[in-house]
Amino acid sequence: MTGESKDSLTKTFKYSFPTCTNEEIFFKLEVPVEIPYDGSARELVQRVINMFHIPVYLEDELNEKLAYFISEETKDFHNKRDEKLLNQFKNSEINVDAVVKNWEKLFKENVLEFAEQKGTSDEEVFAAAYHKLVHSPALDTILQVENSYAKTVMNMLKNRDEDIKKLTEKQTEEMEDKMRLLNAGTTEEEINELAAKHFEEQSLAAGRWDSQLDALKHTQRATHRAWLMTTLEQYQGETELSTPSSNSPLATFPVDQPPLGAPKPRLEESFTIHLGSQLKQTHNIRLVAADMLDLCAVNHDNGAAARLQPALALYSGELTGVVVLAEAREARAARSPLVALAAASADHHFLDAARQLRRASEQLSLRPLRPGDVLLTRHGNLDAHVVFHLVVDDSLKSGDITSRHPAILGLRNILKAACCNDVTSISIPLLLRHEITEEMTAAWCVRRAELVLKCVKGFVLEAAGGGGAELRTLHAVLPPSSPSLFAALQALVPSVFRVSGPLRARTRPSPSAP
Repeated sequence: MTGESKDSLTKTFKYSFPTCTNEEIFFKLEVPVEIPYDGSARELVQRVINMFHIPVYLEDELNEKLAYFISEETKDFHNKRDEKLLNQFKNSEINVDAVVKNWEKLFKENVLEFAEQKGTSDEEVFAAAYHKLVHSPALDTILQVENSYAKTVMNMLKNRDEDIKKLTEKQTEEMEDKMRLLNAGTTEEEINELAAKHFEEQSLAAGRWDSQLDALKHTQRATHRAWLMTTLEQYQGETELSTPSSNSPLATFPVDQPPLGAPKPRLEESFTIHLGSQLKQTHNIRLVAADMLDLCAVNHDNGAAARLQPALALYSGELTGVVVLAEAREARAARSPLVALAAASADHHFLDAARQLRRASEQLSLRPLRPGDVLLTRHGNLDAHVVFHLVVDDSLKSGDITSRHPAILGLRNILKAACCNDVTSISIPLLLRHEITEEMTAAWCVRRAELVLKCVKGFVLEAAGGGGAELRTLHAVLPPSSPSLFAALQALVPSVFRVSGPLRARTRPSPSAP
């Protein structure tokens, strides 16, 4: 040992080897090495070989012995140091609080130096601004603007459909004229060329309209978000709130009109149920016969009021969720009725549904989608904030599924995710089907509904035990059906759940009465 400090010491590595001319004469080598050694042992060997002209054939042996020397000396250094520290700790010679504070200081410095610097994102700022504004006097103005934006997109969609319809009718007439002349001068090759031409025209028209719609939605989103941030500054500064110009091509501001009429009557019934034996949980079950998409759609013809509840709860802890069934190819290709519904207006808060589904599918690109898988999309332009896309297949057409069916297990995962992510109201397809078909007899529907309700009952109890938001309202949705089937399913709910009902007091005669 030639030197020593508090954090390291110097040890001498000794090595000897015979000379080339006489094996009885040894060349002795002494190299000082700082322990612990932070460098490369192999690099040190190369330096020693070059400095002292050591034969190259000794390189492997020198590497092995130097590495062993460094390892053993480092182990011995740590053992002695740790034994000394333990003895000092036992004898109360170390200020533990000072050591902890020093570690905390070094950890903070390391994190600040190497950790990714993250501040509040633009999305978080916008979410906070929107939530504050919809709970302020600016709410009515915001809803009117969003409703006008939606109507502008709907008008463009209407124009697109009319344009493509006219093009299709024109092409149909051309093809019929050609077909009539098939045996009188027109060849099959000419008909094929005309069909290819029609296909190209349809593709160009669809692409042109899609490009215009995307541009409109993108501009609406950017303009609306900028206007909201300006409105927040005006609201905080207590100045008069501005409104987008009524001449803007991005929005349509019609004269205020009363709603077009009451919605179509539909069969529905509500129940208050209690779950659990000791710590009882109270939930609401709403049995409703309706198209699931109707529960997601916002009726913009009813004015800004249609957007009231979704807007108030958008960035809150009381979100609304919907479960829709989708085949694997629909989910992966982002083509479904719900995607089309969401595309009917611009979403100023999240990516459009098709892009969200494609991004989720890309994350699962290593394997194909299977029944029971769930894809999630967020929405700011629907009546539901969260949509769970449950992947299903034709096996649900059978009436013999069990509680271990992938779709049932997918429901379990959905309810757990809902409770963990502030979804307090959710709609599920009671029959795991979106339409009534011939094989779905009344007995078939009752068996399927009973299975789903019993499984959901257990899943809700399980999800509540894991913490998170309380699932207050469960919408059990069955496709539009006959009153008799609805009545049968209505009678099923009290047999599965403990339903609270009104107390009826029985009048008893007074003992003194004659």
